[in-house]
Amino acid sequence: MAEEPQSAIAKASAFIRKYVIPLAITVIMYLIGLFWGLVVVFRIVNRYRGDIGKVFVVKKRPLPPKILDDPELGNHCYIQLPNIKLHYVESGDKSKPLLILLHGFPEFWYCWRHQIKEFSKDYWVVAVDLRGYGDSEKPPSVKYYSMKYLSEDVKNLIEGLGRQKAILVAHDWGGIAAWSTVLRYPEMIEKFVILNAPHPVAFNKHLVSSLKQFLQSWYMFFFQLPFLPELFLRADDLRLFALFFKSKKRTSVLNEEELEAYKFTYGKPGATFGPLAYYRANILGRYRYSKESDKKKATPSSDLPKGFLLFGDEDVALDVKLVELSKAAYPNLETEIIPGACHFVQEDEPVNLQSYRRLEANLLVGWD
Repeated sequence: MAEEPQSAIAKASAFIRKYVIPLAITVIMYLIGLFWGLVVVFRIVNRYRGDIGKVFVVKKRPLPPKILDDPELGNHCYIQLPNIKLHYVESGDKSKPLLILLHGFPEFWYCWRHQIKEFSKDYWVVAVDLRGYGDSEKPPSVKYYSMKYLSEDVKNLIEGLGRQKAILVAHDWGGIAAWSTVLRYPEMIEKFVILNAPHPVAFNKHLVSSLKQFLQSWYMFFFQLPFLPELFLRADDLRLFALFFKSKKRTSVLNEEELEAYKFTYGKPGATFGPLAYYRANILGRYRYSKESDKKKATPSSDLPKGFLLFGDEDVALDVKLVELSKAAYPNLETEIIPGACHFVQEDEPVNLQSYRRLEANLLVGWD
């Protein structure tokens, strides 16, 4: 009989952890998102006062820009994986080591155009459109964009390409997917290079403990809302894309033709749902490692793949302190901060040569 109260307490505690806390986190996230939603609506109304119709205008682009079919970037291919059909561009000798490029938000395979040309000299390079992006399949439900599916996509892609291992080079959400793959399937990753994407555990802790990061992440909460974020991204013929890709060193990291390539890709019907679903499926309490992942984290560092984190310190979305926190979360990690580089490191041309030298040194030498 003495065990019954303890059993009841244990059940109540489990119920709170499983249902109450996630519900509370979700409610708080939506309330914060609603606040930022009101801010966005106010700014939109103020900007387009007297011409509100422009908010809903997206120019029709029936044909892709020629640069998307540039033969120097490689061949366009599709692969049917167990749960998804992915589009990718491949270049280089297939007998050489496989190097997979994983883009972030709001990008697609084309963001790696500089790296494809550079690294296809020494690797079989595969630049993939992540699920929900570009010409890859777009699952209609948010639940299919969780880390479980993203890491499985990378694993299945490696196997589907006929390899047992690969090198990952990843940015932003592609970097988070890479982190998840490294933790879940370390035996399949030869080594990895991540650009401006912190270790998920480091980010989640910093998000709730740093006011600076909390404010920098305002859009993550805003993206939890339905409909409005999609409208926000598409407003005024996807005007935001010209604002996203900016650094302090240059007015824009994209020229007009490259910007048109992004607008062509994101201007298609339903093109913004998948990218936004990453935020809706994985932020804060919704991101949880499986028991398998916890076991992988306990693996001796000598058995984990070596990683390299490259970080532009002018990132307006991520606090540079996350570099040190990521190193603490994953000791088998080398890091480098690039002064003056924006969030989109691989597209920020003034640092491309520096990035190439550092990336090549780490990839080719292998951190021995």
